[in-house]
Amino acid sequence: MIGADEGGEIREQVPVNRKAAEKMVRLHDAMKAVGYTGYPIEVYLVRLLFCLFAEDTGIFKPEQLSHFIKGDSSPNGHDLAEKLASLFQTLNTPPGRKLSILDESLAAFPYVNGELFAESLPMAAFSAEMRKALLDCGAFDRSKISPAIFGAMFQGVMDEKARHDLGAHYTSEKNILKLIRPLFRDALRAEFNAIFGLQGKAKGARLKAFHEKIAALTFLDPACGCGKFLLIAYRELYHLEMDVLEELHRDVPGQFLDVSQLCEVSVSQFHGIEIEPFAAEIAKVALWLMDHLCNMEEANRFGQYFDHIPIKDSPHIVYANALTTDWPRTDYILGNPPYWGFTWQSVEQKADMCKLFPKTKNLDFVCGWYKKASDLIQGTATQCAFVSTNSITQGEQVALLWPNLNVEIDFAYRTFKWHNEAKGNAAVHCVIIGFHARPFTTPTAWRFLQSISTAISSMPMMCMRQVPTSLLTNSYFA
Repeated sequence: MIGADEGGEIREQVPVNRKAAEKMVRLHDAMKAVGYTGYPIEVYLVRLLFCLFAEDTGIFKPEQLSHFIKGDSSPNGHDLAEKLASLFQTLNTPPGRKLSILDESLAAFPYVNGELFAESLPMAAFSAEMRKALLDCGAFDRSKISPAIFGAMFQGVMDEKARHDLGAHYTSEKNILKLIRPLFRDALRAEFNAIFGLQGKAKGARLKAFHEKIAALTFLDPACGCGKFLLIAYRELYHLEMDVLEELHRDVPGQFLDVSQLCEVSVSQFHGIEIEPFAAEIAKVALWLMDHLCNMEEANRFGQYFDHIPIKDSPHIVYANALTTDWPRTDYILGNPPYWGFTWQSVEQKADMCKLFPKTKNLDFVCGWYKKASDLIQGTATQCAFVSTNSITQGEQVALLWPNLNVEIDFAYRTFKWHNEAKGNAAVHCVIIGFHARPFTTPTAWRFLQSISTAISSMPMMCMRQVPTSLLTNSYFA
């Protein structure tokens, strides 16, 4: 129903996500075992994953990839790598430049663009077992699978040491919505619902202005991993746009409403920074596919389907160290930065932290993101929210971190147990803290904590309910 608070119920992801991810992990392991490793295997798997989604979501024809593999490659798999290389090249070739004598099955694939298939990779090699493993990956209907599979696949591919070093834990959709809803989604929904209750010309004008507003909002995840926070944020914004368009054009019959000319929300509104190149590439592709899945929902709603293939709009995902690179200015900053305590940080990580906190040591790694965010948002209306270990709200971390920030807390969740979609859930207890810049003309709220730092450091825990109410402009305690 238009105007209703859609998505109020938070659902856990279905087990098929993990099963599909584990199929990709088996294929990765088989390719790695024959010597196809490093950066090439990462890009190769992202391309295959895109193609597997494409044949289930209308980008390709149903089972087009599976039929191509079965019909154009030999059962022993020895020519499969050559066939896939030709496929990747075709997906990167505009229609007017395709060779006229291509095999019919190959020529039938569309032009994708987006630079996903542009780079030349070393030739892979497949056996009969590896060919079967790839076909097994296509056995899942990915139109019913959440893009959460990207993060699950990434974590499964990484070995235990790499996972430890990168802090690569993947938050469940349930926990992502705990952050997204109070950060921006609930306020935008409330604003839309208020406009929905209006009558006459004023309603139309307000709806158009609101549509322009949400289409101009920008988002940054400065530790985006495989992009899950950005994916869910984009989906929520897209759903809101669909409600606005339906209400704006409710008197226009569906068959006459060209939604493709009305949609303004785009993946280009979303920015990410990620230190792991494989994850950064996955985040970009995941947002393209989320956009496509949203378009399929739109077709069911308005009776018209349009796709964004070839890809025209791209998210701004940067492969970089977030603590040493400049962040773009956006309306919202959100995410789940890595945690590591001071003892567990590498020499490079400690050096990065020292640049941000030259006079303070022993800070958790996540504190670097709070400091970068606090510095960036001064003098702006940007709102931020991070998932963090609860260590930053207890003991010595409170006195070390918060006096260095000039922020005001908007909402906070008390400690909750971490749940993620990986094969083994990370044993972490987290808090979520939302904040914005406090004007420099007002004494920093956290100086209160500085004055009682000795007392706080001796407390077993400083839970969020113990923050003075004057520091809070909202209350989202869970």
